[in-house]
Amino acid sequence: MRRRPALGAAVCLFLTPGLSGASDPLERSAFSQIEFSNNCAKKQWLLSPDNTLQLQIAPPRKGTCVASLYFHFPQEAASIETLRFEARGLKPGSFLRIGLADAGDARAHFSRTFPEGGLGSTWTQSRVPIRQLRDAWNPSRIAALHFVAVSNRSLSSQPTVMIRHIRLAAASSAATGSAQPARVSPDTSAGSPTSIPSASSASSSKAPKAGASHPPLFPTTKILLSLAGGVLLVLAMGSRTRRRRILSPLYEINMRTWRTRRDENDVLRFGGFKKVAPADLRAIKQAGFNTLWLMGIWEIGAKVRQISKNYAADFHGSPFAIFDYRVSTDLGSEDDFRDLVRRAHNLRMSVIVDFIPNHMGLDSAWLNDHPEYFIHRILDASECDLADEDLKQRYPGFFPYRTPSYPQGDRRLPKTIMVAYGKDPYFYPWIDTAQLDYANPGLRRKMIDVLCYWAKIVDGVRCDMAMLALRDQVKIHRHPDMTWDTFNETMPNEFWSEAIPAVKRVNPNFVFLAETYWSMEGYLQNLGFDYTYNKPLYEALCNAVHSGHAEGLMNFLRLLGTDFLKRSVHFLENHDEERAMNALGEERQRAAAAILCTLPGIALLHQGQMEGQRERLPVQRVVPLHQEPVHSSLHHFYRKLLKATSLPVFQEGRLTPLYSNNPALVSYARLDNDTKVLVIVNTSQKNQKGSVFLMPGLRVHSGASYRLNDLFYSFKANTAGTVQPFYVYPGARLINQGLYVELEPFDAHIFVVEPQGALQSTQKAMRAVRQTLDEWPLNRVARRVIGAAFSRSSDANLAANPTGRQS
Repeated sequence: MRRRPALGAAVCLFLTPGLSGASDPLERSAFSQIEFSNNCAKKQWLLSPDNTLQLQIAPPRKGTCVASLYFHFPQEAASIETLRFEARGLKPGSFLRIGLADAGDARAHFSRTFPEGGLGSTWTQSRVPIRQLRDAWNPSRIAALHFVAVSNRSLSSQPTVMIRHIRLAAASSAATGSAQPARVSPDTSAGSPTSIPSASSASSSKAPKAGASHPPLFPTTKILLSLAGGVLLVLAMGSRTRRRRILSPLYEINMRTWRTRRDENDVLRFGGFKKVAPADLRAIKQAGFNTLWLMGIWEIGAKVRQISKNYAADFHGSPFAIFDYRVSTDLGSEDDFRDLVRRAHNLRMSVIVDFIPNHMGLDSAWLNDHPEYFIHRILDASECDLADEDLKQRYPGFFPYRTPSYPQGDRRLPKTIMVAYGKDPYFYPWIDTAQLDYANPGLRRKMIDVLCYWAKIVDGVRCDMAMLALRDQVKIHRHPDMTWDTFNETMPNEFWSEAIPAVKRVNPNFVFLAETYWSMEGYLQNLGFDYTYNKPLYEALCNAVHSGHAEGLMNFLRLLGTDFLKRSVHFLENHDEERAMNALGEERQRAAAAILCTLPGIALLHQGQMEGQRERLPVQRVVPLHQEPVHSSLHHFYRKLLKATSLPVFQEGRLTPLYSNNPALVSYARLDNDTKVLVIVNTSQKNQKGSVFLMPGLRVHSGASYRLNDLFYSFKANTAGTVQPFYVYPGARLINQGLYVELEPFDAHIFVVEPQGALQSTQKAMRAVRQTLDEWPLNRVARRVIGAAFSRSSDANLAANPTGRQS
């Protein structure tokens, strides 16, 4: 990933939330890894309904069982007074010890065994003062927690110990409820931890209050005073702070169809990586896209191609039934691919590719080298002579495979095995794939190695059907006959909770995007995914524009909130869904796209969507059956929409749903410091009128006037009542009466709300300063602190001069 040259000292910071006296229980996502010692009679971690962590461990008859929890970011020991948790034994008489490990010392230091009489069978709150472990040891940063279940030799069997609600409670000086300073991670180049002011402390109340006896300051002076704390924060952080690259909007390109054609002799000519010309990349960038998803780049085996031709003569295999994680020779070499990525980076576009965790092609090279990576059954000697078709009938959902290297002790021998077809549990098997087995530790290491290799080349992966690699899916659908105890030993952790931290150690900015369904989005985000598909939003959008009623969609947006939506991928079509022109038509698609591109998160557009294409290509087909003309009006609409929604507020601003007296209207605000944008969309096929109530979501002052500039003005016909490039309203009217609008069928307003007069000039100065600061690769937290200082300056200026007149 290309970056601007450094402007100052190299200081990498990772900000972690501070602790308070009443800290919340730690969630699974707080830890990069959870490990159990091999001698545990039982070892398992679970998630509570509130996503907090529970442990279940049992020691052997003579010995101990250790559960080790490793923090993503070590915690500052100086600010922690106690470790608190609740524990119980399924039978009375169990004992515990607690250990801590310092970031600079791999050895753990343990407490005494407790409690004296052993744990009871009811939940008991335990409190371990950290100072008990500091007598001969002075940790600076706590990197790991160790919970040790100790054997009670008087018991005939060792009961399971259960632990929950694990907390790190702050020292008494921090127990007032105020936020603690964020802390530097071990990756800093400074020799010792450095405290950075929090947002509240960095911007002290130096702005003049309304009614103060001293004369009001000029706006520029107020800005400089408000900036003082923020500038100190910027200098302390340095200019090399990493930040995640913004991805939206995202453009999906099927590399197997790009410039692919049949020549005059009906010979297939793939376009490939070299055919994505510099002019093509510039056009994509100028259209408004920041990221390319290059779908279908991996090698496909001959057998997979042949199976696909049983369905259509022009099929060339599925790009999701791959031979290996190397680029397809149909498209070019790895050097050609790297050159394409380099050229995209030169235009400040990111590149993501597919990762297919659930399966490989049924002729994958891995079946020869490591057949144990796949779900399989070993044939009896009497079955080895049976015909393949007889074996398939005997073992439905499996196919026979003769591998030269089946592991047998310390050797590898030829053997015939039955391998499971890849499968979604709720559909028929995919007969061109072989099902991977995540209960095999070797496979998990192999997949992490694959991800780490490509993390050095591309900027992220879109993980196909990511929920199929979750532990419960692996146990229930791949190993139904295995006991949970045995399964917990073979797969103690979620694959993603191991893989994502490992890959981000190679490339901290690497992005994980999950294709997921079954309401697993939140769980996968907790495991570390940066973004997840939002199929429910797609369904809610389609329902709203088909029914003309937006209440369901508005309630859905209120339920999800900004934080979840920011980590979601929204779409109207992709290679798995029906074309938007077929599902919605042009007018409904315009309304849905206006909502899609103005919500927090990533807007995904599919190759051909902007052009209004209707032919939905099966992934096995590389040349369309029809050459469709470009739908020029829709293409023009999308280009102008992407340009209008390229404002920073659509990337970073929070979402505030608003209320309207017309159920056909979708209405919400996007707010980012002093920038306010108001979005109103008519989901109905009829003209609609109504009022949108801006308070309390949109902060409007009664003593000021506001100009509403409509970014959607150029799309409108002159027949509707509210069609002007801008409007000016007194703040008191907007507060008391709301904003009256008239919209044609599937039309929209996207208003940029700006105050008039002195307040407006002050905010223009703020934007100029912020634009300069955005040229530095600052941490997002720093920009928010500076933005908060701007907002206080704006409020103080308005209080001193509510009429908006220049003094």
